Amino acid sequence: ALTVRTPAVTFSANAGEILGIVAVPPAAAAIVDFLAGSDDAGISVDGVPVVELAPDAATAALLVARHDAHLFAQTVLANVQGISTDAGRVRAAIAASDTDQVAQTLPDGLDTLLAERGRSLSGGQRQRVALARALAADPAVLVLHDPTTAVDTATEARIAEGLRTMRAGRTTILLTTSPTLLSACDRVLLVSDGRIEAEGSHAQLATGSSYRELVFG
Repeated sequence: ALTVRTPAVTFSANAGEILGIVAVPPAAAAIVDFLAGSDDAGISVDGVPVVELAPDAATAALLVARHDAHLFAQTVLANVQGISTDAGRVRAAIAASDTDQVAQTLPDGLDTLLAERGRSLSGGQRQRVALARALAADPAVLVLHDPTTAVDTATEARIAEGLRTMRAGRTTILLTTSPTLLSACDRVLLVSDGRIEAEGSHAQLATGSSYRELVFG
């Protein structure tokens, strides 16, 4: 379980829950920045402040995958493996993130060497590889910020299903305005002006004008 007390908003996520957070871009980015600041005592996982954990334990407890996560000048497979030593989990992450489809388009598949920061891939391909790396790490709490903005709707639907499968029993926070990803969430928070304006399922919140404006434009 995750408890977060930021200067602007306080929220919690239950163990094994996929929690969606919908907010205007500056507010969403501010929440991501706060969660990435592991030196802050306002973030607790299973009742333990992350700031009190050793670095390795902190990474295992909470991982924040930013929207603009960089890839390295290594193979696709090496990028996905990251800190994971579990080959089975890496394979599952590649499938859940649709990175296996990316590999099929590359000259050497998963062994294709990427340019610095993954510039040899398209935006959607980079997002899928970065998501695979985050999933392979298998933290107790995973925070994903707009992980599918550059992929098509069919791919996004596959990723949403893969996320639910891969993160079963783990806590996941999705900061996004994607209807597809929000539909896969157990619960969604609408954050506005530093407070939780509404809470419910995606279908329930979609009846509200503020939510519709942010999610459907």
